Amino acid sequence: MDRRQYLGHFIILFTGTAAAQVLNLASYPFLARLYSPADFGVFATFVAASAIPGAVACGRFDLAVPTAPSAGRFAILWLCVLFATLMGALAALGGAIYWWGVEGVSDPVRPLLLGLCVFFTGFCAAGALFLMRHDWYRVNSASLLARTGAVVALQIGLAFVAPSPLSLIVGFTAGFAVQALIFAWTIWRHIEPGPPRPRQMRAMFRRYKRQVAVDIPSTFVAAVSYNLLTFMLAGHYGQVAVGLYALGARIAIMPLQLFNDSLGQVFFQKAAAAERERGHFWPEMKFNLTVSGLISLGALFGLWLLAHPFIRLYLGAEWEPAADMLVVLAPMLAARSLAMSIATTVFVMRKAHWLLAHNVANAVAHGIAFAAALILGLGVMSFLVVAAALLTIEYLLFALFLALKAYGGTKRLRFDGRPEIGA
Repeated sequence: MDRRQYLGHFIILFTGTAAAQVLNLASYPFLARLYSPADFGVFATFVAASAIPGAVACGRFDLAVPTAPSAGRFAILWLCVLFATLMGALAALGGAIYWWGVEGVSDPVRPLLLGLCVFFTGFCAAGALFLMRHDWYRVNSASLLARTGAVVALQIGLAFVAPSPLSLIVGFTAGFAVQALIFAWTIWRHIEPGPPRPRQMRAMFRRYKRQVAVDIPSTFVAAVSYNLLTFMLAGHYGQVAVGLYALGARIAIMPLQLFNDSLGQVFFQKAAAAERERGHFWPEMKFNLTVSGLISLGALFGLWLLAHPFIRLYLGAEWEPAADMLVVLAPMLAARSLAMSIATTVFVMRKAHWLLAHNVANAVAHGIAFAAALILGLGVMSFLVVAAALLTIEYLLFALFLALKAYGGTKRLRFDGRPEIGA
């Protein structure tokens, strides 16, 4: 394994992530004073609603981009574009039915924005993996900064015109549009995938349909599980609680998630290549666990030490309950950071059902915590304590399981007498 190249590609991605988060941090004092916790609550609910169909927008064929044969990589990209377009249209229709039929709000803007968010989510996921397959890591890094800059500029600017949840939603959607345009221009200008070829697309569909058949329900359950706290807080504790949690997430959860995305994407590429070349990827797994573990521990102690003074001084006293939430959720965030940085192991080993089992267990943990809140009449902080404890245990067990399976791959090679190149 070329550790220098591994770290180099990770640093390129993480540099863009870090720059984007610096920009985000600079915007929080303004956003927290321009919008209310309730505004952020409605915005967070919209983001959660778009994230669920967005997670399966490409029909999970985006996960086939790194592993597809060279001759089929363009067909896989076009499959992703096709599925993202269909899923975006379905999301817009579903949103219109819900808002018009259930809430009685005949506003065409919000369903349209929901459909666009879902499409952009899918296209950007596939585009990022496609560019990294061709070692265009710098474009991925720059796109994160461009997306964040567009979001921040529009959300702050629109607050002076109409400080409402819709302004936050428009800014969020526009940021995704900017990133999608960067990916589209780079791919079509420099890699030239050519027009769609239905015959090749059908061949790639048949090749990967069994993998995605398992992975689609797994990813859907994962997206629901990941956003359950938002819906549970909204349904039982109100939009103000959601808003406090949402802004806390923007400060702590999103930086960790973007770090995981950078590290996890590089790990996926390197582990897949190692599996093809030598039949196992334990060195990549061990290296990734070390880096991710150190970062997760740093995040854990940083949140415990700095959440209260940072929130109080940076956002104002109105937002200080968000610091209490972050302190409680810190162990779960650290455990999730570690587990998600190696979650793509299941695709390298072609065991997508492992991820499905993890996602179901994660959703069950959420359900147990929420049931306890309803039965015992728990307050919002007590509910979060129970949820964080259960989820921390589940994430750590999943990470341990994947590590043991990756290590077991080297043992099998030794038993079979196959060479271990680069171990």
